[in-house]
Amino acid sequence: PPALRAAMQDITSIVHLAALQVEDAKRTFESVNHQGTVNLIEAAHDAGVKRVISLGQLGADTQSAYPFFRSKGMAENAISSSGLDYTILRSSMLYGENDEWVNNIAMVLKGLPWVFPVVGDGQARFQPLWVKDLVTCIERCLQDPASIGKTLSVGGPEYMSLDQIIDTLAKILSVQRRKVYVRVPMATWLAGTMKTIMLRPLLTQTVIDGLHVNSTTDLSAVPRQFGFEPAQFADKATFVRNRPWRRELVRRLFVGV
Repeated sequence: PPALRAAMQDITSIVHLAALQVEDAKRTFESVNHQGTVNLIEAAHDAGVKRVISLGQLGADTQSAYPFFRSKGMAENAISSSGLDYTILRSSMLYGENDEWVNNIAMVLKGLPWVFPVVGDGQARFQPLWVKDLVTCIERCLQDPASIGKTLSVGGPEYMSLDQIIDTLAKILSVQRRKVYVRVPMATWLAGTMKTIMLRPLLTQTVIDGLHVNSTTDLSAVPRQFGFEPAQFADKATFVRNRPWRRELVRRLFVGV
């Protein structure tokens, strides 16, 4: 909290993006996603900062059975009841050059021969939103007082199943892999094992839980609310090309970075 108060000096608006997706011994979903948001709100009040734009999560719910989504629901509630001039942007799956989701899929597609393990039946639906389109939405909220006091859902221009996302990335990478479907209990065991032995696990419980949560919204949400058409996944996910994915997979598995 003291560092937050120091960071608030001489600013007028906050864009709150910080969130934890993998718990460890020192950091929990409650301490970072919920209590961290409460700390931010208190620091904003102390410093007299009124405007805050917070990145929420489609599927967030204080009553969710899934800890990450429950903590994000509590964070959204804290923002909406803060008394600040808030806007909450509830986003679907984000992707970009340094994300830990699309890049992990690409790493395994390129790094493992012959097969690709898919959690569940591959039919979980997403609405991938390019991170730079999210930035445009944030900028327009900062410029538009009409967005104050609103919770707005945003997503990409298409619904895609997990299978479709994998197939699109495989095509971009020019690889062919046979998909092998892994039951959720086995995937949960794998995620727990990776969390124990890897600094940056390739599969997390939050990703598995996200397969069971509706993370889609109206396809017209961004054009209707922000006046532009978001990018197609296949057009922007080309950043996965031309990276030494096999070398990066070996580093991730055996070096931990």
